[in-house]
Amino acid sequence: MTDTQQAPKSSARPPKRGRAQSRKKKGVIAKANFALFIILLLMCLALGKTLLDRVAFKEVLAARSQANSILHVRITRPESAAKLGPEFLKLKLPGTLQGISEAQIYARANGYVSKWFKDIGEPVKQGESLAVLDIPEVEKQVEEAQANYNLARTAYTRWTKLREQDAVSQQELDEKTGVYRQTEAVLKRLKEQVGFAQVVAPFDGIVTRRNVNQGDLVNAGNGGNASLPLFSMARIDKLHMYVFLPQDRAGDIKVGDSIDLFKSNAPDTPIKGRVARTAGAIDTSTRTLQVEIEVANDSRQLMPGTYVEVVMNLTPGNVLVLPTNALLFTPTGPQVAIVQDNKVIRKDVKLGVDYGALVQVRTGVSKDDQVIINPPDSIALGQQVVIETPPPSKAKPSK
Repeated sequence: MTDTQQAPKSSARPPKRGRAQSRKKKGVIAKANFALFIILLLMCLALGKTLLDRVAFKEVLAARSQANSILHVRITRPESAAKLGPEFLKLKLPGTLQGISEAQIYARANGYVSKWFKDIGEPVKQGESLAVLDIPEVEKQVEEAQANYNLARTAYTRWTKLREQDAVSQQELDEKTGVYRQTEAVLKRLKEQVGFAQVVAPFDGIVTRRNVNQGDLVNAGNGGNASLPLFSMARIDKLHMYVFLPQDRAGDIKVGDSIDLFKSNAPDTPIKGRVARTAGAIDTSTRTLQVEIEVANDSRQLMPGTYVEVVMNLTPGNVLVLPTNALLFTPTGPQVAIVQDNKVIRKDVKLGVDYGALVQVRTGVSKDDQVIINPPDSIALGQQVVIETPPPSKAKPSK
């Protein structure tokens, strides 16, 4: 009995532990479900709040979106090129000074240099002798021509008297007269060639080159060397030079305009000159206009052959200019973006002289146009824009 009574007691204990574990398990599941419910509830509340915020700020977002679609720009207006500073209206061109008159002096007869009188750098007057040539061949020809002339003159005189007596025909007298006139002309020509023994200066100036020495053999037309003259001369009381103006600037100068010249060793000391004349036509090979500039040189401080830089003060007239950062470069050519009634209008323009920061605009804009500065490439026709006013520049404190 004791064993039998004790058996039921031991078999009743396990079910109590199972129920406790089951209750514990249900409690854990309930807590997990509650936590999940809380999380879902919070997510729904957050989603609802977001949706409510979007609905509440729908008008604000629409206003901001519309404001962001409007481009804020700064504008400028075209100005007349005549109002630009002198740094924009100056054009620098290279040039070389030359004597107002320059000559290469050659011999007019064959012979030897007997004497020369003027060396390089020496002044000479017009008609003054530079050298004397010994021309024996011409002198012999003069003697022969003189003898022929004397004989022809004697025959002419004799046949004239015979004709008066009707002893000879008129035809015979005409023949003697022709021979007489011919020998006279030959003698005169040879005597003039004798005068070519004196090599004289064609104008007042200085000798810039001497290529002969005493005893040199010279031929008519050169100084013994076909590429060199006997002497070179230049008149230096006035100098001139030629520059070649680009075609697009050819209309900006006129005869009489003042010109500044600068030497490389004195870049801050201007030399005054003036436009003497222009070619009046564009060179088709270089598309430039030849311009002659004259410079007074009474003090003889300037020398022919000096390299100078010519600064021309040009007058562009009523052409308009714009900053280069206002241009749009498209496949069809340059354009500008203009503001009209707070909307964009794109216009084609024709450009002229480029001054660097500024450029001439020959057609396409007027003085009253509001041109956008730094327009984006994506700017479209009819796009809404707002014009911004740049802040006032701060004045620098005086020292």
